[in-house]
Amino acid sequence: MKYWWLEKYQNMEVRLLPQLFSEIEYFLTMPKNYIKIYNQLREIPIEELNEEELCIILYRIAITKNVSDETLRKVIDRLLKIPDASLPISDYTFNEIIEEIKNLKLKKPIVEKLETNNVAACYNCLNIFYVDKIKKANKKGLCLCPFCEKDKLYFDNDLVPMNYSFLYLSKIYYGISSLGCDFSKIKKLIKKGLLIKENSDEQKDVCDLNFLEKYKMEKIRCEDEQNIIKDLDDEIRSGESLGLYEKTIVIDWNTNKNILELSNLLIISSIQSLSNSFYLKKINLIINNKEIRNCVNNILHILTKRNV
Repeated sequence: MKYWWLEKYQNMEVRLLPQLFSEIEYFLTMPKNYIKIYNQLREIPIEELNEEELCIILYRIAITKNVSDETLRKVIDRLLKIPDASLPISDYTFNEIIEEIKNLKLKKPIVEKLETNNVAACYNCLNIFYVDKIKKANKKGLCLCPFCEKDKLYFDNDLVPMNYSFLYLSKIYYGISSLGCDFSKIKKLIKKGLLIKENSDEQKDVCDLNFLEKYKMEKIRCEDEQNIIKDLDDEIRSGESLGLYEKTIVIDWNTNKNILELSNLLIISSIQSLSNSFYLKKINLIINNKEIRNCVNNILHILTKRNV
């Protein structure tokens, strides 16, 4: 299901409201005119709203904290029934991923492509959806995303990865990321703030990421990528309220499954945490798996040394 992260709120208790608000703001991106759209939707029954309209209702609830239990339940139930259009996680190397991202703007989302494609992905709001949801185009004949109304789209027949980490890196690369910095600035960020270690004698504020255990024995899916990035970001930034300058994380990974995917996600979540945190300036990743450590270091080398 596409909105898997809402599943735990089906029978929501009031005490979970702050957590729900946080996840809605993390996972959903709204068009600039969402308030105008919301005002037009207020009197329409929940059963008659489409996916984008349901997201706007949910987002508005999160912003205003004006919660109607019945409305909220209906919106969540409907969103949970929407299927996930994501394609399988790609096995591209990081070099190949960067090359694809560099060429992404050459794959224009022209209206004519709607007839020969099934799935679209937006690297502005990170949504993946079936092309029948696209109803608008700009004056240049480029399709607009139904969620954020931007032309940052590509299609399944463009032969570009449609997994979450690729979308996230594309968003960063083209300087439209909520991280607030473009790709060139990220080079400086990770050079100063990200250190990869094999082991450490310093155990102060060390955290073991036990939640990663469940991803060792199965193929990482698109929804897993989203979940891992958010959980990593939450864990890395957990010391924000304490004003911590440095965070040390232990990656205990005793299998060779999902190594490339996990390495990508570690870098993305570290970039996100360093960019968004006010106090945190340094992350130490203690990685006991040599293959993952080599893969992460290779990614960092590409990001910091090569003219991407």
